[in-house]
This record gives sequence, structure tokens and C-alpha cells, in this order.
Amino acid sequence: MKRFSVSARGGTQDVIGKKLRSAIACHQQNQFPQAGRLYEQILKLDPDHFDALQYLAAIRIQSGNFQDAEILFGRAIRVNGASPVLHSNYGSVLHELGRFADAVASYERALALQPVYAEASYNLGNSLCALDRFDEAIISYKKALDAKPAYAEARYNLGNAYQACNLFEEAIASYDGALATAPRYALAHLNRGNALRELRRHDEAIASYDRAIQHKSDFAEAFSNRGGVLKDLKRFDEAMASYFKALSINPNDAEVYWNTGLMLLLLGNFKDGFEFYEWRKKIKEPLGNRLFPRPLWLGRERLNGKRILIHEEQGIGDIIQFCRYVTLLDAQGAHVIFAVAPRLLGLMATLGGSIEIRSIDEAATDFDFHCPLLSLPRAFNTELTNIPAHTPYLSADHAKAQSLRHQLLEHGTKKICGVSWFSKNASTGKSRSVGLHDLFKHMDADDYIFVNLQYGDVSQEIADLKAQQGVEIISLPTIDNFGDIDGFAALVEACDVVVTIDNTTAHIAGALNKKTFLMLPYVPDWRWMLDRADSPWYPTVRLLRQTTDGDWSPVFRAVKDALREAVEPA
Repeated sequence: MKRFSVSARGGTQDVIGKKLRSAIACHQQNQFPQAGRLYEQILKLDPDHFDALQYLAAIRIQSGNFQDAEILFGRAIRVNGASPVLHSNYGSVLHELGRFADAVASYERALALQPVYAEASYNLGNSLCALDRFDEAIISYKKALDAKPAYAEARYNLGNAYQACNLFEEAIASYDGALATAPRYALAHLNRGNALRELRRHDEAIASYDRAIQHKSDFAEAFSNRGGVLKDLKRFDEAMASYFKALSINPNDAEVYWNTGLMLLLLGNFKDGFEFYEWRKKIKEPLGNRLFPRPLWLGRERLNGKRILIHEEQGIGDIIQFCRYVTLLDAQGAHVIFAVAPRLLGLMATLGGSIEIRSIDEAATDFDFHCPLLSLPRAFNTELTNIPAHTPYLSADHAKAQSLRHQLLEHGTKKICGVSWFSKNASTGKSRSVGLHDLFKHMDADDYIFVNLQYGDVSQEIADLKAQQGVEIISLPTIDNFGDIDGFAALVEACDVVVTIDNTTAHIAGALNKKTFLMLPYVPDWRWMLDRADSPWYPTVRLLRQTTDGDWSPVFRAVKDALREAVEPA
């Protein structure tokens, strides 16, 4: 404690000492308001009283007043910057205030003063994770565990950092370590289940979720995630029960409503599915929730003579699939303003009618109503029987397509097959994608010229395929498959047939009325539904499905047969 002179104010040291002892006694008995008032009185007598500053800061933390705590800790550090505990506590306040880089610096100062300090290393890991610096966080958590091997929270968060790096086996081992110390650690059971789900170890994942629920009966997230795994296993009734149990615990959980909607749509229940799908606007990373100073239209008001803004949402494939609804508004006599990404302006202009196509970046106020694109199926009361499935509803540049076709046929007189095989979608891309080498192991390459319809740089994969299997896939350097959507659509139009996974290529090919063979995982995205070989959205798309989770071999054989049939005379 700081030494105080008593000569200027007789008895000051005794007064401060008595108040400090009383304050600490109140603090230890959780009498926080009384303790806080006593610390404040001490600081009026001595503004630089180190213990009063740091203990009052702790009181402010307990009441959630992190702004005041940050000021008090800052003052305490200026009085005595040699305390590692103080720097660590200051870092915790900075973390709570969202100042993660400053928190990292504060924890590092604590560790410079006391290198073996489990709590500071653990908290440093948490702030590094908040900055997405997961590799460094892993090192920091390991230092915390070196200092304190039975530190269950550090093992748990180490597992989370491993999972963020897609190191799922390591994550599971870390969760197991946490549970060895704290068997009732419900969050560790939950995230262990999440890692197992990523590894497609579904039964084990369900068992982990069940253990989380056993230790925390109102664990809505565990019920929700359990429902997701049951959906992966096509145990839909059980999945629905698990989702509804989660909602009974947390009736405002937008993520669960949205996931329930996705499953209902997958099962063909469009009426309820599109209703639940509206919850996408309230999920953690909202979709379709742009706000405008005009009413939202969801099908109730008449639009004849009215101006309505339809704004795009989600990915290019979603926009291409649902832009068909914009023409229905035009047919109702509305003046339709359709706002899309700049690279889609040309393709969307081929929708026809009097639709006004604008860039999504252009501010718009000249309308009576607005509606996000993927709310239109609900607004039109879409059922399986009334999907506007007439194709083509988009058009590629005919002259460009013919030019590209002549260019491709310079390689021979065979039919042209466009190929696309992977998705970069962060959540579902892995289950949708196939290996190019694996696909062509099963295909007869004699009847077709193959052309690359894949986004991104896939030159190495294509070169490896040619070297290993003698199959050439042509990439046209004049077409940017990602940035030049008009050119890409013309390239798809130049093909006789398309083989693709579930990505943008499938939607462009379907919208252009191109014969398409679409390879789907065991549980596909909702729009492809279940147990059917045709698509109610795209008449020319044939669906080739996994029958066993993760096994693409039968799908590849089906592709081979379908391509052979496509070249045989009718």
C-alpha cells in the first residue's frame, strides 16, 4: 500500500486505514454498494490510493460499469505499473469494452512482469481469438495449461480455437481434456458435438449434445444443434421435435426458426417453410433486412400503378433462381425497380417487360413499397403446384454464345460439356463439392469437349487431370467466370450439356433452359428437396443424388450414364 504523510492533515492515515478495512470487509461479504462508497471516500482523501483504485474498479466490473473500471485501472497503473495482476485485470476490462488489441497489449505487459501466469495467458488467448488470431491464441492457451494443467476453461477455449482453424480432431481432444477435469461442463459437451458433426461422426455428435442437455436441461442451443444433426441423418421428425424443444426454451431464437423453415422447405412444405424463412432477417448475420422509408410489401396490397423496389439478397445463385418472381410483379401492373449487384445488371435486363434494373449501390427513394427478393415466394403464396417454372426466363448474348461455341469446336466436333465441381460456401461448400480427379475417374471422356465453368483459379487441378488421366478441360482466358456474368452466361449457353454441383452454375444453366446434370449430397440444400430426379424450379435440370452420406461414387456413375444417353440418337 502507498505510504501517506499525516503531517499536513492530522489523522488522515488512520482514517484511510479504518475506511479501507471496513471497505474490504464489506467487499468480501458481497456488500458492494457499501464497499464502493467507502472506496470513493478514500479516493476523495487520497486520489492516488492504489488499493482503493483497483478495488473500486473491481466493484465497477461487478456492476457492469466497464467504462468507469477502465478509468480507475488506468489511474492505478499510473500509480503502480509493476503489478501483473493489475495489468491482467485491466486487459479484461478492455476486452469487455471491445478493445481487443489494447487488451492483448495489457495481457502481454502482465506476462512480461510474470511470465508464468495462467489467467493472463488464458485471457490473452481469448482476446487473440476475438481478433481472429487463432494460431497465436492456441499458443497462449497452451501456456496457460502449462502453468495450470487442470484449467478446464483454457482447455475448452483451446478446443474452440482449434475448431476455428478446422482442426477438429485436435478440438475434440481438447474438449475431452476439459471434460476430464469438469465432467458437467455443458458448453464443452456442446462444442465437442459441433466438432464431431463437422467430421460427420453424427451419432457421436448426438451423444455429446445429449450429455450437454443432461447437465443443462434448458440448453436451447444443444437442442437446436442436435436437431441439425438429426436433419443430416434424414431423421426429420426427431429433428423437428428437437427444434421445437429449443424454441420452447427460447421462443425468440431466430436461428432456430430459420433452420426450421429450411427443413420445412426441404420437405416440400412451402406454406409454413416460407413463413419461417422470414426469420432470416433476424439471425446473427441477417439476410434480406434492408430498411427503407417505405412500407414492406408481402403480398397484401394491390400494386397496379404502384412503384415497388425489389432488392437482391444472398448469393448470385439465389438471385438467379428467384428473379423470375419480379416478372410476376410486372404482370400485375406494378412499376418494378429491381436492384442488383453491378455485375448482374446485364443478365437481369433480359428478364423482359418494363422492369427497371438498377445497381444495388444506387440510393432509391422513388417507390411506394419494397420487398427483399427471397420474400417474394411467400408473398405469392408459393406451393409446389404454382412455382413459376417456365424456362428460359433469362437470356445469354446469342452472338457471344455462338462465337464461344465456334471457338470451343476448334478442339473437335464433339458435343460440348461444361463442368463445375466445387463451392466455396463456408458452411456447406465442403459437403457439396467433388474432386475433379474423382469425377473423371468414372466418366467416359470420348464423346465430349469439356469446358471449365468453375469460379476461381483451378488451373492446377485441370493440369493435374490432364497429366494423370489424359482429360483436357478447356478454360477460355477471354471469360472471367466470376466477374463477367454476361460472358459466363454466354459460355454456359454455348454448351450442349452441363455437369455441376449445387452452385451458381446450376442456377444459370437452369434459368437458360440448358440440359443439366446436378450432383447433390445426401441432404441437399432445401431448393432441391428430397427423393426426386427432377426440379420443380428448372425443368431441364436432372438431379443425381447421393444415397449414402459422403459417397459420390454412384453419383459419378449416374453422370457417366446420363452423358452417354445425351449423345445417343433419340
